[in-house]
Amino acid sequence: MRADLDLLAVVSEPDDGPVGTETDDLFDQLDGAISRLWAQARDGAFWRHVTAHGFDRDLYRITMTQIYHYTRHNSVNQAIAAFRAEPEQIGLLRFVYSHAGEELGHEKLVLHDLRAIGLLGPDEDVDEQPLPATDALVNYLYGVALREGPVARLGYSYWAETVYEHIGPILGRARTSLGLDDRQMAFFVAHSEIDSKHAAEVRHAIQRAVTSPAQAAAVLRVAVTTLWLTISLLDQSYAQWVLRRDAAGRQAANGGR
Repeated sequence: MRADLDLLAVVSEPDDGPVGTETDDLFDQLDGAISRLWAQARDGAFWRHVTAHGFDRDLYRITMTQIYHYTRHNSVNQAIAAFRAEPEQIGLLRFVYSHAGEELGHEKLVLHDLRAIGLLGPDEDVDEQPLPATDALVNYLYGVALREGPVARLGYSYWAETVYEHIGPILGRARTSLGLDDRQMAFFVAHSEIDSKHAAEVRHAIQRAVTSPAQAAAVLRVAVTTLWLTISLLDQSYAQWVLRRDAAGRQAANGGR
């Protein structure tokens, strides 16, 4: 219930006025909503635990597995969004095609990182199912792509391409608590190097593509919803870890029975 109320608080944040066709107001609203959600994330169970205690190998594997599950769909749902574009929207379609291609196969970097520290065997694949928030995020993005198209999906891209300025403390704790180097964090290192370029491209795409208040509202809604689901994914990863830890503790107390 608390998460639902927090999401409603972000969505219901009062505006200074209608967005109109100018995107300056939209960027202000996006940045404000994103900042509020990250502030909520810092108060969440996952963030508080990791910043205080770091990762153990099981929590890291659970979290990376969930990242793997949604990452493997990003290229596809980006490409699908093109079905809702008009052929005359050449610049927007060029953006969609380019970014879909650039996202292709990034989930393989997650597998590489898990294998690099022995959390996945050389020929082993992820066999854990997506948690509810992960499943909701994946299917929500497919729904946005199929029903609303590439303009609305830009809301997801807007925050996702600037995520590293917010999750730096979490990545730092992963490095120190697990002793990881750049080679073992290939997924995050590769993305951090290209996302500053992508962030500028997303901002430019929004400036060109958003021409109505309805489109602006859709971009904001998708940004808020997808970031909220991603933060929920992290907290659910922590909750799953707690369940496993407690179950292991009970088993040990019962002599392994």
